[in-house]
Amino acid sequence: MVQGGGTDAESSDGVTSFACALDELKTRGSTLLVVGSVPEEVYATMSAKMLGDGDASPRRRLLVAPMAGVSHRDRRLEGVSRRTPEWTRIVRYESHARHAAVAEGDAAVSAPDGPVGLDAANVHGDGRATADGRDPLAEVVDGEIIDLGLQIARTIDQFDGIASGLAPAELRVAFDCLPTLLSEYDRETVFRFVHVLGNNVRSVGGMAHFRLPQDRRAETVRLFEPLFDATVELRLDGHELAQRWHFRDADISSEWLSID
Repeated sequence: MVQGGGTDAESSDGVTSFACALDELKTRGSTLLVVGSVPEEVYATMSAKMLGDGDASPRRRLLVAPMAGVSHRDRRLEGVSRRTPEWTRIVRYESHARHAAVAEGDAAVSAPDGPVGLDAANVHGDGRATADGRDPLAEVVDGEIIDLGLQIARTIDQFDGIASGLAPAELRVAFDCLPTLLSEYDRETVFRFVHVLGNNVRSVGGMAHFRLPQDRRAETVRLFEPLFDATVELRLDGHELAQRWHFRDADISSEWLSID
């Protein structure tokens, strides 16, 4: 494990191992679990970086958040030049809790049969609102967990079709709905949903981060952590945001690092 307190040589080896592990996640596609009870605006700073903030490479960004949790002016999209449906999408989830069992199988996040394309009607290429007042970047899911999964799958399928095949790490997904889903569905249902969604993202070489604002030692975090390629802890060190990464397969943990 890469930890602090070693010699300069050990520290150098740790930095190299960390960089290699991170590059591996970018190359093959990955999912990250972001934990830590930090304020929303603090998480947003880290989330923007994970979405490719300031990255010169082309990125296709998908934000998935509760209905009240994201808007057309989400700060994570500030400075993003490609604010068109071909490059940037938002899924707003208006949940309808159900006590009945959710449909079985991978349909929870599997795209429906048949071609799926962008509805270009009333959509301006610069990302402005349409004549009927719709946000051209957003789709609202008003329903159950299976409906949320289907919409995410459609969007990923659209991005992949537009790009004629997504490049490694081109797709970036921010998923902020874990607390909402866990409050309305049993853990087994949410666990299966996250598992299949993660595989869906990896299948196109994408990178997704899922927020769970709890301590890493919390029972729920420990339950879901094996589903992810790495866990990223966040904390406020005074007024400074710090991060610590734990890579599952590489068995590497970084020191607490500042976020530039």
